[in-house]
Amino acid sequence: MIHDHVLSLIGKTPLVALRKLNPFPGVRIAAKIEEFNPGGSIKDRVALAMIEQAEASGLLTPDKVIIEATSGNTGIGLAMVCAVKGYKLMLLMPESASEERRRIMLAYGATIHLTPGHLSTDGAIEEAYRLHREEPERYVLMDQFNNPASIAAHYRTTAQEIWDQTEGRATHVVATLGTSGTVMGLTKRLKELNPDITVVAVEPFAGHKIQGLKNMQESYPPGIYDKHAPDRILNVEDETAFDLCRKLANQEGIFAGMSSGAALSGALQLARELDQQIVKHPSDPPPLVVVIFPDGGIRYLSTPLFAPPQEQGVQVRDLRRRKLTALRPGKSAMRLFTPGPSLDDITGFGAWRRIVLLDVAARFLNQKDPRNRTRAEVLVGVADLDDRAVAAARAGGMSLEVSGKQALSTIRELAARLGVSSQVRFVSAGQCAPELLQACRKLLSKGLGYEKLRSVYFDVRRDKHYGDLLGVDPEKLRSGSTVDLDGYVKDNPRDFTLLKRTSLADLKDGFFLQTEWGNVRPSWYLQMAGVVMHGQSQGQSQELTLVLGDDDHRFPHLENLCSIWRAVGNTQPQAWITAQSATCADAETSCSLSSLPVTDIPPLALRFWLLSGSYHGALQCSAESLEMWLKNWRRIQQTLARLHTLAPDTEPKKPATNIGQNIGQNIGQSLFNVKQALTDCLENDLNLPAFWPALFQCTREINATINQNRLSTQEAAACVDLFRYLDAVLGLVDWTEVPLRPSDLPDHVRDLCARRETARRDKDFATADALRQEIEAADFRIQDTSDRTLIFSC
Repeated sequence: MIHDHVLSLIGKTPLVALRKLNPFPGVRIAAKIEEFNPGGSIKDRVALAMIEQAEASGLLTPDKVIIEATSGNTGIGLAMVCAVKGYKLMLLMPESASEERRRIMLAYGATIHLTPGHLSTDGAIEEAYRLHREEPERYVLMDQFNNPASIAAHYRTTAQEIWDQTEGRATHVVATLGTSGTVMGLTKRLKELNPDITVVAVEPFAGHKIQGLKNMQESYPPGIYDKHAPDRILNVEDETAFDLCRKLANQEGIFAGMSSGAALSGALQLARELDQQIVKHPSDPPPLVVVIFPDGGIRYLSTPLFAPPQEQGVQVRDLRRRKLTALRPGKSAMRLFTPGPSLDDITGFGAWRRIVLLDVAARFLNQKDPRNRTRAEVLVGVADLDDRAVAAARAGGMSLEVSGKQALSTIRELAARLGVSSQVRFVSAGQCAPELLQACRKLLSKGLGYEKLRSVYFDVRRDKHYGDLLGVDPEKLRSGSTVDLDGYVKDNPRDFTLLKRTSLADLKDGFFLQTEWGNVRPSWYLQMAGVVMHGQSQGQSQELTLVLGDDDHRFPHLENLCSIWRAVGNTQPQAWITAQSATCADAETSCSLSSLPVTDIPPLALRFWLLSGSYHGALQCSAESLEMWLKNWRRIQQTLARLHTLAPDTEPKKPATNIGQNIGQNIGQSLFNVKQALTDCLENDLNLPAFWPALFQCTREINATINQNRLSTQEAAACVDLFRYLDAVLGLVDWTEVPLRPSDLPDHVRDLCARRETARRDKDFATADALRQEIEAADFRIQDTSDRTLIFSC
């Protein structure tokens, strides 16, 4: 068959069953792929309908210019129809629309007028209305947001096609909200054909980044939109929609656009509910969910949707590049490194601030990649062979080895109390002695090191790249800037020490390593370099993703580390950053976790305080600051405790990755805001201070809703799921202070609690007290309140 023109190809798009992305065997999901329209999207239907209506009404004549506000697809459809019919077309669109769409419209012969991106489609709509108001004799406004032809196009074609293609067996139809014409037209026609069919609209949350869709509360609602028309409206999250787009491509072979991922997210929420209902009513016919995929992915190649991994994820301000740099996943693990606390100051703020920040970064990276294709881990180097370690050993009257092991044990215990996760590994230089010495041999063999008077030095002049990290010219270095000159005899004062000849006192106490160069101790630089090389010798990844040092490490410490790694293992981190330490309000107080101006602070509240400020600024240690963040932490704990008692008594779940269904829009929007804020802030230079206001606002809104008795059990469960997700990243919640639900308890403890409640009702207090003792012996704590008994884990 030969068609007269491409317009006759609009419609009749195929239905394709989704197999791999549908985990619910009792529910069929079929996608109607609108990319098969000649203009590449569902908006071809609307464009043709609006122009034909304008022709029929006499509004559109050859001398007039068609204008329309569009985020892209409607504009492409109009441009294609106008190219065939010979009309002039001006399209108004936000400058944030994808480059591919603009080029397609220009290719069809349209004129484009861009409006400010931050105004979204509303800015384009306002400009289109202004032009039409001021020059009605010149312009014909299509006005898809108020044009009944937008509804009629789907009433006549899309809805009828779904009915015919499924032979009337479709039970549910899911479509996204943009202009809303698709949902309105589908609802009107399908309800005529079968009043029992369910039409579900999918709406993004306010502040979304899904091109072409609208949140009806933050935008001008289209005049054709009736919120009561669809049977349900489901909200979806950006990240879930984007992730499903990528999965559609690599698992179903469907290269779909942003709104298709949003539609599929809604369809999967619906299918989950239907699958649960099938268990209750096995005699019912299997549901068939038809989901509309409005366009293809080819138009989003210039957006982050299909950006390669190196252009996505966490970005930090790299010292070398002096700009934001994305942390790219390597072939195996993403390794984040920071020097640990000195052994004579194990509780110093600076090191622990860096450790908990990298712990959060690794947790977040692993949450972003739940299949753990590229596991993120943190390596903390502990210098237990340098002068400060020797001072600590002497002060404790121990050998260097015993002192180092004891200190490492103390560090790990403190890390556990501060909620540091198991993906953070503490490695001491004492464990890496073979690697340290091998590094020295390699540097000597390359001519980058030399021995003098039983000490070994790095020859800065032989390293052509020395100073590249921080932009330092080695020839202009002031003598002694890389090391204290006293006690060192070097060829060049600018050279730095690798192995230092031991003193008589150290020799007497056995504080040395025995080597071919004599009895020596390694410098801090060589110890930190050796810790990373030790991991490589154990078969771990040779790649290093990020190095976080103290601001005092900036030069020469990091520059020297850079030189050693480059020379020995050709290891160069993707990014280098530094964090400022803490300053104390009281100048006489040491900046240490063991000498805080406020006593009895729970360790996780202390972790909260360590994460409170930007790592680019100094952390202020004062009684006022600590008390404020302790109060903030307790407010979060209390909110979670209240939610836990309201949530339904079901089995505890893993942290939710998507805000669930059956959630009121206000609560759903609040949960979306805080989750999106966490992602945005961590991906933007680990900027946690920008996240805390969103978390506190969400907490206030939840508590206000609870106080008004307006929080349903499903909403409370969704809030708990969100806090579990946040805690999986931030590690701030003390779950021993959150009351347990009966389903959280072992069977025998649940039985003891039930018997105790019976004894209390019967006023048999002796039995109740005896049962309390049994429950406490099982490592659970009881708190009796005026209306209920709360159970906590110990």
